[in-house]
Amino acid sequence: MDAKRRLTIMLSGGLGDCLLASAFVRYFDQCGRYDCIICALPAQAAQLYDCNPRVSRLVTCSGDDLWLWGLPEDGGDVFAPFTRVSLAESPDPNQAIRIQLDRLLDLNLGTEPAWRQIASFYGLDMKDGSLELVTSAPDEAWAEDVLRPWRGKKRVLINSRTPLVEKEYPLEQWQVIVDALSTEADAVVLELGENGSVLRGTSLISPLPGLRQTAALVRRCDCVVSVDSFPAHLAAAVGTPAAVLFGPTNPVVWGHPTTRCIRTSQCPICGNTPRLRQCKRSLCMEEIPPQRVVETVVDILASVS
Repeated sequence: MDAKRRLTIMLSGGLGDCLLASAFVRYFDQCGRYDCIICALPAQAAQLYDCNPRVSRLVTCSGDDLWLWGLPEDGGDVFAPFTRVSLAESPDPNQAIRIQLDRLLDLNLGTEPAWRQIASFYGLDMKDGSLELVTSAPDEAWAEDVLRPWRGKKRVLINSRTPLVEKEYPLEQWQVIVDALSTEADAVVLELGENGSVLRGTSLISPLPGLRQTAALVRRCDCVVSVDSFPAHLAAAVGTPAAVLFGPTNPVVWGHPTTRCIRTSQCPICGNTPRLRQCKRSLCMEEIPPQRVVETVVDILASVS
């Protein structure tokens, strides 16, 4: 029998990408080939894995330093679900070896969930793409205390923020959703933020909690409403139903079994394509009717009550 080996998993990209890789961490932990799993990831994502018993060691990096941990080493393998890491020899013997990064798949244009596309590409016999995020007892106690004022009420967490302009949903349409949920669904609408709420009628949770605290809080909500971004994936990781607004990204690829994906535009999927740069306005987002979002959330709340 071959000796077990060490595996370094490269978790690159934003918080959502790092969390999506948790399915692969579980797969390699359960397959029995490795006795040591190291996760190398951006420092801001460390809390996604620092309580995970499947991870033997966590290496936090900044910028391109992350890829230095992906260099081949004796007795160890490297797995990077979203980007392939390789060494490029320079023809000049006086120049250092370069690290070469290759985007493997155009996931957004696929017809299967991202995890299944990646597993198929690498030949992994992977059956479960669900996400995992392990919290601590203090995280759970914190969330319980924060939500105590709304015990017995339906709690909906709204995420209207995104760093990507192409995923923005107009604030006036978010406001229609908040107003309707407060009246039609008799729900408490929560927001996370640092510098005050951007919407009227929400209850702001500030200062911004840590990632594990946020996970514990989302676990206690009845529904999350978000654009396609990290909070939507976080809801899936803790089993909270979510209504997620999709525009340039593909709901088949980035959605989850617990997600109600809302995309009404007839525009082709354009995320990560040259067509995206040609868009002057995110019409695919603007065209989503607020009432469609409200109806989806009301249906979710009725199913969990």
